[in-house]
Amino acid sequence: MKIKIVTPYKIIEYKDAKLMVFKTVEGEMGVLDKRAPIIAKLAVSDIRIKTETSEEILKVIDGFLHCDGESNVIVLTEDVGKPQDFDPHKFSEQ
Repeated sequence: MKIKIVTPYKIIEYKDAKLMVFKTVEGEMGVLDKRAPIIAKLAVSDIRIKTETSEEILKVIDGFLHCDGESNVIVLTEDVGKPQDFDPHKFSEQ
């Protein structure tokens, strides 16, 4: 599955992801390859991206997720980065 995380300042891409877990305003969910299409509003939270050999955790600041059902996931967000790079007092976990 291909994942593209887009902010006004940068783009992060994963070409071989197996699983993506994230929190929406409705609750936590995950996306596997060839999942049914979905559009979701993201909460300020960590997302986990698992590949064949590793797992990466990133923090997203709000935004939207679009899964097209064909192995492509696009996340549009205000900012993304390592959780430790964000001020814990600036954004409350939702």
